[in-house]
Amino acid sequence: MAGIRTFRAAAFVLASGLTLLFLTSVLGQNESPDTTRILDRIESSRAKLTPADVQAAHKLNLEGDKAYRQGKFKAAFTAYSNSYPNAPNAYAYIMAGDSHWRAVAQEQTSKPGTSAAKSGTCQLDNQHFTHDLSMDVAQNQAVGLALATRDNDRKQISSKFFRRARESTACLNEMAEHYQVEPKSACVDLDRLRRCLGAPLIK
Repeated sequence: MAGIRTFRAAAFVLASGLTLLFLTSVLGQNESPDTTRILDRIESSRAKLTPADVQAAHKLNLEGDKAYRQGKFKAAFTAYSNSYPNAPNAYAYIMAGDSHWRAVAQEQTSKPGTSAAKSGTCQLDNQHFTHDLSMDVAQNQAVGLALATRDNDRKQISSKFFRRARESTACLNEMAEHYQVEPKSACVDLDRLRRCLGAPLIK
């Protein structure tokens, strides 16, 4: 498999076990069906990757980084999410999920007439929020965190970036659980969402 490190069966089994323990401790639950499905699809597709695929993914990640640093989170999400179909990588999945929710918070805040200072104004209700948040985390950040663990990417796992992404993901999951029992008409606390995201993951 050109340009991509292969996995031996024993290492894969061990990594899979570590992934399950990792996600259980960090996210407070086992891998969701969506996360598992995506991880399995990634694993089965890696033998087909080429150096050109990896290069294309890297280029899109750089485009995502540029947009992210400029606060253009919607554009960043597009670049990162276009990266992993070329060559699935932990960084793109983590950054795509993070960018998406920063874009959501940014968009809701910038809507005309939705100033948080206005009494009774709800910038985002819970009609679809719980489902969207839980599904998005399962399909992006959780996949990225698990991929780094499966790949035994020690440099990334031990980095401040990874630690902050892990904490943010856990916080977002807790927020989804909170709104799961709230009525559909409940107003989502965007300040809580921003606190979960914290400062930008890259500067």
